[in-house]
Amino acid sequence: MKVWIDRNECESNLAACESCFGQFIRTGVPDRPCILDVKDDGREDYTVYLKINDHVEIIEIPADEVELVAYEGWSQFVSFDPPFRRNEGVERLAKE
Repeated sequence: MKVWIDRNECESNLAACESCFGQFIRTGVPDRPCILDVKDDGREDYTVYLKINDHVEIIEIPADEVELVAYEGWSQFVSFDPPFRRNEGVERLAKE
């Protein structure tokens, strides 16, 4: 399975993002606006193309680790430190 995710499409924090990703992995339903495309390539492994800001990371998830990643979150499997916040509370901070 190939999955394209653009984290820039969502304002949720990292914990919510990982929870959404886990829900997608468990259900197979790409109902999140950040999931741009899903292609079934006939493999049980996942190849995730993840974009955050200007950084693109390719995450290879072997079939035997899919459940682990769904529950543990994708951030432990990337080669960079993803930001926790995504403009969260910008409107509230602008009023202060």
